[in-house]
Amino acid sequence: MNQYLAIFLGGLIPMVLGYVWYHPKVFGEAWMNSLGFTEEKLREGNFGLTMGLSTLISMILSWKLNEWSSHTQEGMSQFIHGFYHGAMGGGLIGALVLISNSLFQKNTWLNILINAIYWIIALGLVGAFLYSVATPDSAPVQ
Repeated sequence: MNQYLAIFLGGLIPMVLGYVWYHPKVFGEAWMNSLGFTEEKLREGNFGLTMGLSTLISMILSWKLNEWSSHTQEGMSQFIHGFYHGAMGGGLIGALVLISNSLFQKNTWLNILINAIYWIIALGLVGAFLYSVATPDSAPVQ
């Protein structure tokens, strides 16, 4: 698969997962309650700007995770290998930073867990996708 297309599609994964993860019937209601938000309150502000910047950030994360995706691990599924690198190399580091900030912001533990686990899974899936479509001899887009 073309690397630019792979990076673009990988960047959409956190957005699609976020739509499901933060849906009121999944974790959205618990997330809103943990912050004292209502659906009306969330509608305030510039939603287009929020979604645009979030998508841009997801694309940058996908681009950076793609730098690791051309190597293989003997005897290991590329999907599992990619999930490991995405979840541990990106998600865990990001989650720890998020947790540190959230502690100072006095967020609830429920809010912290919902957000941290989301990013570990989201970046794990981005890594799994990128590794699954990468070719071992292709140099990553830098």
